[in-house]
Amino acid sequence: MEKQFQQEYTTSIFRDVQIEFVKKANCRVSAVDEHSPLVCVKMEEEKLVNDTILCISYDVHFDCSTQELRCACNLFESSSVLCCHCLEVFHSYKVYKVPSCYVLPRWSKKIKRKHTYVKSSHDVSRSDESHVAFRGLCAHFYNVAQEFVGDDDETVLLHVAFEETRAKLVAHRAKMRCESVSETQTNISSQSSNDVGVDDIQGPSKVITKGRPKSKRLDAALEKSIKNSRWRKQKNSSPVVRPHAFQDINHGAVAGLNVPEQAGGFMSLLSSFNKK
Repeated sequence: MEKQFQQEYTTSIFRDVQIEFVKKANCRVSAVDEHSPLVCVKMEEEKLVNDTILCISYDVHFDCSTQELRCACNLFESSSVLCCHCLEVFHSYKVYKVPSCYVLPRWSKKIKRKHTYVKSSHDVSRSDESHVAFRGLCAHFYNVAQEFVGDDDETVLLHVAFEETRAKLVAHRAKMRCESVSETQTNISSQSSNDVGVDDIQGPSKVITKGRPKSKRLDAALEKSIKNSRWRKQKNSSPVVRPHAFQDINHGAVAGLNVPEQAGGFMSLLSSFNKK
């Protein structure tokens, strides 16, 4: 039942219905007086008032044949919401779907609201074309009805004329929809029949990809180990000294570069041999 109200009612009114479903846990059937098919169920509801639990009795009259009921609290008659006592009676008699007479269309979220076209004090500065056209048609219909409402025959003729006009408008709307659909299909077929050359096909535009840039990519452990091993081999390999690279040992020049005598390392060692 709760799911049925959830599918039919708007959110605001469904919250009121949920309150009654919660209160249903405080209700219990105390007595049943059956007079087939009518049943009078005496329902007791526990209420907490000033830290004191009070049991209040309500009489619910239930018709088993039509599944219609009426509670003494008259909540449905006053606020159009089924009370917790009626819900408990439905549950006791295994009625898991509420009759349509208790699901009011006025609270439905599936109906088309017609009051949006009614003019109010908030619509003074509104310039919507649909509202302007609606007010113009209402004024025209009002003038026609006011002129021919005095005679019964003229009223009947006016009703017939309205129904014929409505039928013509419905047929016109259906025709316009068919024409729009056929036009759309024609445009699609004409576009597909045109040959598209290879030169006309262009590549997709370049966009910046998401994620980490490729230049800042984290290397895998295997790639790091390979790079480290290559670097160690290059570092440990000794340089190859060719004989023709020494042009003038007396002046300490190697490969065209002047090296002073006090220079350390391999070049100073060559200079010392030259002096000897």
